[in-house]
Amino acid sequence: MRLKPTASQTLAKRIKIFVIIAAFLIAISKILFLGGLTFPNFELIIPALVVAGSFSLPLGPSRFGRWLTRYFGIVALASVLVIDLAFWGLQPIYVFTWSGFALCWFIGLKNRLSLYDKFTKLLWRSVLAAAVAIIMFDIWTGLVGHTITTGATVWAAFLGQIPFTLYHLTSLIFVPPLVGLGKLLVKVKVPVAVAVKTSVRSTQRR
Repeated sequence: MRLKPTASQTLAKRIKIFVIIAAFLIAISKILFLGGLTFPNFELIIPALVVAGSFSLPLGPSRFGRWLTRYFGIVALASVLVIDLAFWGLQPIYVFTWSGFALCWFIGLKNRLSLYDKFTKLLWRSVLAAAVAIIMFDIWTGLVGHTITTGATVWAAFLGQIPFTLYHLTSLIFVPPLVGLGKLLVKVKVPVAVAVKTSVRSTQRR
């Protein structure tokens, strides 16, 4: 007879699904851009990295769960690396974009949120972390990376980066549904013992 999974096992399974969805969205965002369906600064990569990285994810005691918790960012970014290399080959700017994405993941990890907190708290903290990540990413890639790899002046790079960063911040629209998905997945029914009032009948012997 197959035993019914416990609440903790069900929760671990759902969180794994959440992490896998986040990794899938990171890869699909790059593919959609390559297909001409989205713009480079309107993307799911940074929001997904930050949101998934922000939470302490109880993935269970299994080896796969521990491995996925520890290396999620590396696994997700590997898909971006492979897609970039397959379509454009090795480019100097990748040193900055790939390390910039890693920085975004690190910002998410430092957030240290719990999916059991209120949605409003999780939302504003996640949005703030994602906004910081986007700005830091654009400074690192647009100002530092662009000037080094192209020889452009910092001033010219700064003026050109302003509209791109403002447009990039529109990617924050993806944060609320990602946080909402995480909150939805942790709603697991937990059996709780409830005290029940009983009546005791006593019989008298004649």
